[in-house]
Amino acid sequence: MDDKAVGGGQVTGDGAKPNWMKRLTTLVTALVLVGLVVLAIRHVARDFRPAEVWAYVRLLPWASVAQAAGLVAGAYLVMTLYDVSALKYLGIKLPYRTVGFGSFAGYAISNNVGFAVISGGSVRYRVYSVAGLSAADIAKIVVFSTTTFTLGITFTGALGVAIGPEVGAGLLNVPAWLLQGVAGLVLVGLGAMTVAAAVTHKPVRLWRWSFALPSSGVMLSQIVIASLEILLSAAALWTLLPPETGVGFMEFTALFCAGLAIAIVSHVPGGLGVFETILLLGLRDHGPAGGAIGALLAYRFLYYVLPLVLAGILLLTWEIRADHGPVAAWRRWRARKAGRSQ
Repeated sequence: MDDKAVGGGQVTGDGAKPNWMKRLTTLVTALVLVGLVVLAIRHVARDFRPAEVWAYVRLLPWASVAQAAGLVAGAYLVMTLYDVSALKYLGIKLPYRTVGFGSFAGYAISNNVGFAVISGGSVRYRVYSVAGLSAADIAKIVVFSTTTFTLGITFTGALGVAIGPEVGAGLLNVPAWLLQGVAGLVLVGLGAMTVAAAVTHKPVRLWRWSFALPSSGVMLSQIVIASLEILLSAAALWTLLPPETGVGFMEFTALFCAGLAIAIVSHVPGGLGVFETILLLGLRDHGPAGGAIGALLAYRFLYYVLPLVLAGILLLTWEIRADHGPVAAWRRWRARKAGRSQ
């Protein structure tokens, strides 16, 4: 992938906004979104009963927890394929042990911290630079992975709405057929992009932006990998929901994708509170709020907390055992100091 293609799209022309305007627009958008989420949380909190939540968490069947944990593990395993496919496309060979470690640690941390390009990119740089990759190569991997996720969540969310629009229609108070029509247009657009990638190698222009598309095979693999990861993640939470929720899996997946997308745009670390609020609003007419909140708490522990702890342990162990980095430098300094004192 050349630099322009990896960039995914760039603004061209004299109408480009200054950087400070972009930063201000992003900040204002995030603040407005957070404000709306706070109002939504106040609305949801009216049905919040802590005793009911903790009772549901304590009574969660171990079989459901084990199944959800297995699905989360599968999702993180598929996440490593983001970097595997990026490296393959770039023509760079690294052992899976290195790629799996770097990508897992990067995603486990960025999922909790937010700002994935910075947080996840920093972890990847620490691991992949030792393996010989340049900063430019690592930046391409991050952008490729971000593009992969964007394609996957767009496809999966649109497919979920097309199959089961009822939850989204109730949340937005719009006709189900309207949502299905929009979802159909999105799916057609993705199909058109894939066809365009197969027949043209020229950048695609959309208003002021220029996008260099990868090959159709690469784009299809991106959609498949990301869609599988999102479906596994959604299935983990769906497994933990109370049986009386009564929402179909694809309906729930569409809601899951919406919550995930809004949480990412909000820039709130880990989407904490944002993701949960969107899902609670969508499920408010489909069962007791306490059970849904309990399921969300269990999911956050399995999907966010446990991988973060594991990634921290793995990174610390790697730093201690490696012959590079601050720990190794401190050891060498201690050895030199001990040698001079003798």
